[in-house]
Parts: sequence; C-alpha cells; structure tokens
Amino acid sequence: MAPQPLAPTDATDISGFAAAWNDFFGSVRRARGRAARETRPGSLTLSQFQLIVAFGDQPEMTVGDVALAGGVAAPTATRMLATLEREGIVNRKPSEADRRQVLVTLTPKGEEVLAEKRKVVAQKQRQVFSMLSEAERVQAEHILRRLAGAIEEL
Repeated sequence: MAPQPLAPTDATDISGFAAAWNDFFGSVRRARGRAARETRPGSLTLSQFQLIVAFGDQPEMTVGDVALAGGVAAPTATRMLATLEREGIVNRKPSEADRRQVLVTLTPKGEEVLAEKRKVVAQKQRQVFSMLSEAERVQAEHILRRLAGAIEEL
C-alpha cells in the first residue's frame, strides 16, 4: 500500500495522525511477516535479533535485563533464550552472586549470527533511506527520535 499524500489538516484534529499511525504500524507488521518468511535455517528471526541485539558490548546480561531491553516479558525471554540455547547461540548459567538470577552470554556462533543479522537489517535500513529525499531523511530522523521518546513516556 503506497503512502497517501499529505493534505493540510487542522493541527488539533487527530484523525490524520491516527490514520498515518495505523498505516505505519500496519506496514511494520507486514514487513515483520515478510522478514519471518525470509529467515533462513540457522539465522535469527527478527524477534530473536531484537532480543539479543541488546548485548551490545556487554559480555553477559541477566534474563530480566535481556527481557527489558528486548521489550518482552521475562517468561517470553526465557522461552526464546531456551530456543537460542538449544541452537548454540547463547549460554545460560545461574548467577554466583544471586541464585535467583540467570546470566546469559552469546556464544561465538551467537556473535556470528548476530553480526550477519545486523548486516541484513542495515541493508533494509539503507533501502528505506535511499527512497527518501534529503529533506525527508532529516525529517524522518528527527520525527522517529521524537516519536520514540514520546512512546517511551507512555
């Protein structure tokens, strides 16, 4: 579905914003669905990627921290991490400092598949970026950051 051209609206009328919001998130859901169908055996799904990309430069994280960074509930993170552990992507072990916590580390294989998925995601970002004019690129960065901050405040 192609984006609709912008029409002048009353700044207090939310209907245009709501329609654009729905269009945007609908597009995101459909893109996630396409990404799921494109996932090759041995690679990360988008959900798995979003869960473990939080590691960044950290050598290990608690399951709770992984869940929080990945935007999922702790039980969901636990299930996802169990799958990733069976696939040799992460290791889990009880914390020596706090037996209630489980620490998660990426394996060398995990680091490899994470790096590969980062390349795929970066390519998709470049494709979208290239579809925008220079002015739209500046606006998009500003608006995306502003929306992210506003959504975090909810």
